[in-house]
Amino acid sequence: MRILFLFQIFDFDSSTIYLDLVRECRDRGHAVSLIAGTTASDKPLGVVDVEGIKTVYMPLQDQFGAGSVKKALIQMSIPGRMKQILKDGFGGETFDVIAYPTPPITLSSVLKYCKKHYKSAVRYLMLKDIFPQNAVDLGMFSGTGLIYRYYRQMEKQLYQYSDRIGCMSEANVEYIKKHDPEIPDEKLEYFPNTAAVSELTETPKKQDDGRLRIVFGGNMGRPQDIEGLIAGIKACGNRAELNDVFFFFVGDGSESGKIEDFIKREKPGNFSYRHRLPREEYEQLLNNADAGLISLSADFTIPNFPSRLLSYMQKAKPVLAVVDEATDIDTLITEEAGCGYAVKAGDPEEFVSGIRKLKADRERLAELGLKGRKYFERYFNVGVSVDILERAYRG
Repeated sequence: MRILFLFQIFDFDSSTIYLDLVRECRDRGHAVSLIAGTTASDKPLGVVDVEGIKTVYMPLQDQFGAGSVKKALIQMSIPGRMKQILKDGFGGETFDVIAYPTPPITLSSVLKYCKKHYKSAVRYLMLKDIFPQNAVDLGMFSGTGLIYRYYRQMEKQLYQYSDRIGCMSEANVEYIKKHDPEIPDEKLEYFPNTAAVSELTETPKKQDDGRLRIVFGGNMGRPQDIEGLIAGIKACGNRAELNDVFFFFVGDGSESGKIEDFIKREKPGNFSYRHRLPREEYEQLLNNADAGLISLSADFTIPNFPSRLLSYMQKAKPVLAVVDEATDIDTLITEEAGCGYAVKAGDPEEFVSGIRKLKADRERLAELGLKGRKYFERYFNVGVSVDILERAYRG
């Protein structure tokens, strides 16, 4: 199979679900090419071989901390640049599958070009964000205004020019069916977040001081409802019976300033925050943790499925999920995998009740974590995603 990946952001030095996917395709003997958007200034120009993968880097301005106008301009520049790269670097190529995730949603003109020049290729959308509705849910703009209608038209064009649409969960599939009924059912399918399965090894833990350690790692943005998490952590700090619970946050994002303000203002004794950690140190932090934390804004009407769940399952850590009503990740955690607990987002007392459940079941946490690990190995290993892409190619 000859497969081309189109990525807004991609780095061979970062451990992500997309890097695992690309490598697994290569390791199965498929001819892999990719366009890799990057904000790094030291990447070579033109076609280069990286790890046996034909790669063309697409330099981009860093969007972190940028305003909405600047972000929009960067997003709008991507299609034209990708088409030029396809002409210059892949003009004489043929492909069987062209795969691309959201974001961005601006690739319809690229897909139109691919339909013309790579006629037999299956155009496969890996749907990770449902935009613009997620932005509406978070109050970034109105669901009836000009901006929404403009982006909604782009979204519909993206779906139109995709031959297959892979959704992160069954709830995502049903959402698209309901809100975009013109899409044929056979175009939609389940395409989970997956990762390479690494060996589960026990590394020496630091001396146990009796604390219940909970880790929250990854993006610190509005979708994660950082304000709600802070309110929940404050509520835990006010409960004498929970004075042995400690929260470790690691990550960066648009809401990280609120975390820093919380630390300066409250000086919490149950909380630690780092913008980033070296990979080995973060791995050690997870090894020492008793549980991992997932959080979604209560305002979401779209079903989200945070990929950070995979890192907790990979490490055999039980999960506390603070979730909205639209997602189905709570059902997976509490019933299908049986690896943790779920509580409703938006209420500090709900958060406290979830922490109490973890503490009450402390003797079972290792067992819950192993259940999650077994589920991950079976259903979320990266081979599952490659199997789906291979089936799309075979038709």
